[in-house]
Parts: sequence; structure tokens; C-alpha cells
Amino acid sequence: MNPWKLLPILALAFACGDNDTGAGGDTDAAADGDTDADTDADTDVTDGLEDVMRDCPADVGNICPWAGAGYNGFNGDVADPLELWFSFPMDVEISPYGAPAIADYNNHRIRIVEDMTGAGTGQIRTIMGSTAPGDGDALFADRTDAGALGTTVSLNHPTQHEYAPDGTLWSASWHTHKLRTWDPTTELVHVVFGLLPGYAPDENADANGDEILGDNAGEPMSAVGVKLNQPKALHLLDNGDVMILDMRNERIRLWDVSANTIETIVNSSGIRGNANETGPAHLAQVNFPNGTNPEPGGAMAFNADESLMYLADTQNNCIRVVDLDTDLISTVAGVCDEVIGDEVGAATDARFSYPADIALDEAAGILFVADTNNNSVKAIDLATGNVTRVAGTGAPTCVSPYGELVPAFCPEQHTAGDGGVAVEATLYRPFGVAVDADGNLVVADTYNHRLRVVYR
Repeated sequence: MNPWKLLPILALAFACGDNDTGAGGDTDAAADGDTDADTDADTDVTDGLEDVMRDCPADVGNICPWAGAGYNGFNGDVADPLELWFSFPMDVEISPYGAPAIADYNNHRIRIVEDMTGAGTGQIRTIMGSTAPGDGDALFADRTDAGALGTTVSLNHPTQHEYAPDGTLWSASWHTHKLRTWDPTTELVHVVFGLLPGYAPDENADANGDEILGDNAGEPMSAVGVKLNQPKALHLLDNGDVMILDMRNERIRLWDVSANTIETIVNSSGIRGNANETGPAHLAQVNFPNGTNPEPGGAMAFNADESLMYLADTQNNCIRVVDLDTDLISTVAGVCDEVIGDEVGAATDARFSYPADIALDEAAGILFVADTNNNSVKAIDLATGNVTRVAGTGAPTCVSPYGELVPAFCPEQHTAGDGGVAVEATLYRPFGVAVDADGNLVVADTYNHRLRVVYR
């Protein structure tokens, strides 16, 4: 049984009306009522705020609040980031090209932190998304050259985004199977890629536009009419091309923007599995979340010269790397066999459980892993292969009687060990991780509905 469908029954047991609904959701363009955040939440946020640490010692190894009060819901773009409510924040983009940007997943918004000078500072503002989930503005102007103001464009579970050098924010509109851009000057949003969900390009569709399944070999092919199916992540390459993690199509694909062609880089068969763990990347299977109601999964990280693409193979529970010059894939840590675990140590002995995101600190030679179902962030030393835990004890902040995937509410969510050593604090299914300009680790502590920083 899908635990997300139990949530209307269990809501009182968890959150006293806070509508904790988890990170799953229907795959239709508009999510059903089970996945909506409590957008009518009481904006008088006082209960529990005395627990939010505001003078957190920024000592090496410590964990501190970065944004969010630890409440599930939406209370507006309030002035104090530590009073803000999120609903399952999925990702944070930290870039020299724009303000920190948060994928507020179940509030169906992308929000930026302006004038941030440190953890817990700045002003959070919505730049894309509105009250209800959807697929664009009322007139679908975001699909035209005119574009639409970002706050009029409805989103449906944004999962990841990235800044271009000109400050344009590119967003993976996960549940609506599109890529969108936000212009920082005009604040207009445009759809730049994607139609209805599917895989085949338009020449493989019938007169009604429905996909005809068949042999899709022969990429690169024209990107005109190409469909995505819940694109979880994207990366903007230095040459202007875009790498797309096409989650439910079980592929990583390269969009050559100037030629407008698309090519599968990893898993040209589109078959889920763990075959060809090493060897040619285009033949290697991956195991991204799929089925009728998947959670977001799969992630990419690139080194500076973009010769290496690191990959979180989420449901194979391993971390892999693709040499983009040679088309060869290999395993960095874990064993790509779907077996879950929580071991640290040598790369071949390490085990993960639903690694949902990765972030590379190339200067330090470390790849960070959001080990979601182990309620931890782990670090892979790329020189030695050694895996260590850098945040979280492995236990969730709250314990649900209905299993680890069904979110619970508890008072500890507002603190969860803030001010102390990060490996002695608790996390609750973190789905995102990023490295800031100072080398600190920012964690999307998803089920705790806030973001936290680990000082390094």
C-alpha cells in the first residue's frame, strides 16, 4: 500500500492539522489534494520559536539553523528566515550567479534568500510558483515568447534548479515534465523544454499526439517535440548545453541547445536495473524512482572541467561516476545491487539507503551524499575512497508509527541538535545538499521542513 494515500486518515496523529504529506505525489500535471501544503496556515508563528537557536556557534563540525522554523506549511515570505515555514524543502542552489534558491517542494514554489550575510539572515522571496499546484499561468503565457511573471506561474513540486552565468535560473519542473527559466531582470518565466510526459519525440507520436512505444535508438535526434518524464535535475554545461536527469525515463540525456538535438548519455535502453555497472555509460542501467507514485531521486554533480559526472543512482543505493570523454562508468562507493545499509569505511564496504542528492567540493576532494533513508549526510574522500558520516546520527528526528516514509511531527524538529556537533544531531530524510562559497555544507533537512548548515 502506498503510504502517501494514508495521510488524510493519519493527519491528526502526526501534525495536528499541519498536513504533513511527504515527498511523494501523483504523476499527473496537477497533484491531488493529498500533496497540497497547508497554504492557509496561521501566520502567527510563535509556538516553538523560542526553541530555534539564533546565536549558534559557527565552530568547525557544528550544525546550525540556516532557514526555516521547522513547521510544515506556508506562512508567507516573512522577514525573518528562521520564522519561515517550508513544506518538504527539496534542494538549495548556492551559486556566485544569484541569491541562494530553495525548491520548496510541497509549497510548489522556488524561493530565494536576498541580502544573505550568513545563516539565518536575509529576506526570503518567492520568484516562481503560486498558491495552488499547476502547470503555468492562467493563459499559458510562459509557453510563449512573451513569458509570464514568475509569481503567476503555478508549479507542481519543483525539485532542483541551477543558475546560468547571466543570472538566469533554470528549473526542473518535475511533476509537469518541463524545464523552465526565470529572468532576474524581468522576472519572467518561460518554458524552454518539455511537453506532456513520455519519451518518444514528435515523429514517434500518432495524430492525437500520443506516444507510440517502439525502438527509440538512433539518438542524437531532433529535440523538437521530445518529451521528458519527471525530470528531477539539470546541469548547465559551460558550452551552453544542458544535461537532464530524466527520472522516470531512467536516462541521463544531453540537450545540444544550439543544434537542438538530444542524446542519451547514460542508459540508452531506458530499462531500470543494475546491469553493466561498469563499462560504456550509454549501456549502463540505472535505477531511478519509478512506478505510479515515486519520490524524487537521482542526482548529478560535475567537476570543474566537466569531464566527470558523478551520479547518485538512488534505488541502486550507490554512487557512480561517468568519464564523459571516454563514455565509461564506474562505481565510486557502495554496491549497485539495491541492497540497503548504513555502513561507512572503505568505498566497497560502504552502503547507502536512497541517496537522493550529491554535492562536490572539488578543492577538498570530497563528494557529499544526502543519504536520505539513513537520515544522514556522508562524505566520500575521492582520493582514498573512504566514506564517513558528517551529519546525522542515522536515526530520524521524529519516529512515525507508520514507517519511515510517512512523516511525523515532534517538538524536536525545531532544534534537533543545533549548536552541537553535526554527527550527534538528528536529520529527518534529507533530500538535498550543497556546498557554499566558504566550503560549508548546507542541508535540505526535508522532513524537518528547514535548512541547516554544517560548518567545515
